[in-house]
Amino acid sequence: MNELAKIGKKKTILTSLSVLLVSIHTIYFYHSVRPEIDSDKLIQQIIRFSLTLILLIMVYKGKNWAKIISLILFSIALLAALIALLTLKAPIVNKTPLFVMVFVYSMAIRHFGFTDSFKEFFKFQNTQS
Repeated sequence: MNELAKIGKKKTILTSLSVLLVSIHTIYFYHSVRPEIDSDKLIQQIIRFSLTLILLIMVYKGKNWAKIISLILFSIALLAALIALLTLKAPIVNKTPLFVMVFVYSMAIRHFGFTDSFKEFFKFQNTQS
């Protein structure tokens, strides 16, 4: 593995962890403002989190289909967060999680779609048996 691929590996892990942390925060934030935990919604969110985790593992392993799906899903999430930022009538402090989502998803799109280090790491992962 060359130096560029090592950088790509490190950034892929950090980007994936950032996406997972945003997902965990979303789940926590949804349930923290409610008087009781909605078990159906929690199960749905746990399944979504698990699928996100599996998708990111497949991206790490170098699966092209997973990269394409993640780019599509991150783009949809970025668009939804931007729309929410523009339409939500709330103080700027309450919009902070949306700013974080915009930042994390845009960085994930940039990393998985456009950086040379990820492309090199992706190529390295696909040359492994």
